[in-house]
Amino acid sequence: MSLYSKVVLLLCALFATYGAVDYAVQREVILPSFETLEADLARTAMDRVRRAIESELDQLQTFSADWGNWLETYQYMAGENPAFIEENMTPVTLEDAGLDVVAYLDNDARFVWRKGLDPATHADLDYAMLHGDGLGPSHPFFDAVRKGELAKGIVVTEHGPAMIVTAPVLDGGGNGPHRGSVLLARVITPEVAARIGEQAQVNLKVITPPLALAPDAGHASLLEPRVVTHELTNQVFLNLEDIFARPSVMLRIESPRAVSAQGRDAIGYALLSLFIAGVIVLIVLAIALRRMVLRPVSRLTQHAVEIGEGDDLSKRMNVRRQDEIGILAREFDRMVDKLADARRRLVDQSYEAGAAHVSSGVLHNIGNAMTPLAVSVATLQQRLRAAPSGEIEMVIAEIEAGTSDPARRADLELFLRLAGRELAQVVGRAGDDLAAIERQTEVIQATLAQQLQASRRGPVVENVALAALIEQGVEMVPPKLRQRLSIELDESVHQAGVLSLPRITMQQVVQNVVQNAAEAVRGPGDGRGRLAISSAVAFAADGREMLTLRFSDDGAGIAPDDLPRVFEKGFSTKSRDTNHGIGLHWCANAVNALGGHMRAESGAAGGATFLVALPLRQTGHAAEAA
Repeated sequence: MSLYSKVVLLLCALFATYGAVDYAVQREVILPSFETLEADLARTAMDRVRRAIESELDQLQTFSADWGNWLETYQYMAGENPAFIEENMTPVTLEDAGLDVVAYLDNDARFVWRKGLDPATHADLDYAMLHGDGLGPSHPFFDAVRKGELAKGIVVTEHGPAMIVTAPVLDGGGNGPHRGSVLLARVITPEVAARIGEQAQVNLKVITPPLALAPDAGHASLLEPRVVTHELTNQVFLNLEDIFARPSVMLRIESPRAVSAQGRDAIGYALLSLFIAGVIVLIVLAIALRRMVLRPVSRLTQHAVEIGEGDDLSKRMNVRRQDEIGILAREFDRMVDKLADARRRLVDQSYEAGAAHVSSGVLHNIGNAMTPLAVSVATLQQRLRAAPSGEIEMVIAEIEAGTSDPARRADLELFLRLAGRELAQVVGRAGDDLAAIERQTEVIQATLAQQLQASRRGPVVENVALAALIEQGVEMVPPKLRQRLSIELDESVHQAGVLSLPRITMQQVVQNVVQNAAEAVRGPGDGRGRLAISSAVAFAADGREMLTLRFSDDGAGIAPDDLPRVFEKGFSTKSRDTNHGIGLHWCANAVNALGGHMRAESGAAGGATFLVALPLRQTGHAAEAA
């Protein structure tokens, strides 16, 4: 996959993640707030219904108090106006007043006159509440009638719930003593409920008996509004107490879920605008990255591949950009310049004398390098001797001793400044001389290393038990690190028996691998890790018999990006104070020199595996070639 594709996929994943998080916030935080507001509005609507019913009861009670304060009613209740009922309680009067039950009671709450009407046809209708001689002592209105007080409430009749009120009968001037009470009731028919709902601006339905609640629901919870949410509407239920203080009548209203619908629309528009903005930003970023970063990097990569696969070192990128990519391209061109120069020098050197004259040539080269080195050293010594250090010490001593002549002191300070500047110049030039000495020394060291490499012989091969070799390598690990590992030798190690191996080299390889495993233990404090070591002997594709050692630990593992660099010189993921990235690099080089190879693996859940493959029966010529 190209770098451009990776970057685009990463940006898409980033925006998709942000979109998912924003969607979750909208759905789980913002939309519920709309729904909560909607439920509160539904409860507020039910409160309006409750207040409308209270207002209806108050109006009915005012009406009953007006009837009870007629002089004709007062006289009738005293037995002085027997024609009162026939003249005033006509069907037309009761129908116009919207009354379904009318009764007159004396001071002992006994019926003097009573009448029930059908709410629909206004014909006479029997009501159980009018049975008997009057209101019994257990009736909630009994004491109010006897005391001449007002009373109101809801009562459930066999013909539906009704609003019922009582008012004392007075002398027409609002004076007593009272002579009984007037009882009026109005059945809450669908028409009455519709009128009350119209006042509260809701669609009201009155239900009896109320819906059952949980057995453990308290009395207070029976009288609290309950909101039931449906897809398009919210239904609010409220139980009303009757005059016996029992939740006997349930009100139900329905309100459309307009607020949450608007909230969903707002969330949809917000997500749509976010998606459009994200797409625009993604496109702009992709185009900008492609033009400013990825295309130049692709050109640089293609140029590097052409240099690596071809033989033409004269190609240059010649990038004039001043950013990091331009600097990288120019540095790459400089590296190619150095490579071309090194190849030219290497080609020139390849025509020198053969292997028989290598030693003399090396000595000659060392002699040539020593000449400028001696010159550089002599020059450095001359510069240091010419430095005015002695004069500076004398001036400092005189200044510290103190002088009373201000002019003399000023001259000394001027000399000290000039001498200091001259000394700084000497030190700077001495640094250049030291750099030249260092370069000439590196030439001598490189020449000596080349000579040592030419004279190197193959490793000493010994017959050694594989298990003993591994144990000896483990013993070379520092005790503090070795105690952090539980080392398990597989049975295959013991079964391998005695093998012909370069013992010393392999012990050092085992030591380095075990030490790296101990340093990778993930357990904090005294946590111990596990290292399993197994072996296998098999023939490779080229016909060589190979020994493969497998070291598998349960440590921190190796990051996928670090895996290709494990054997790189100087690479280490540990502290630079104690690790220099040399151990595994040396192991890989040593095993490669023996004709084998090393490989590192790491699982996604942690732990690392090092594979060491080594030929068992190799000739000296093969080892030297490797």
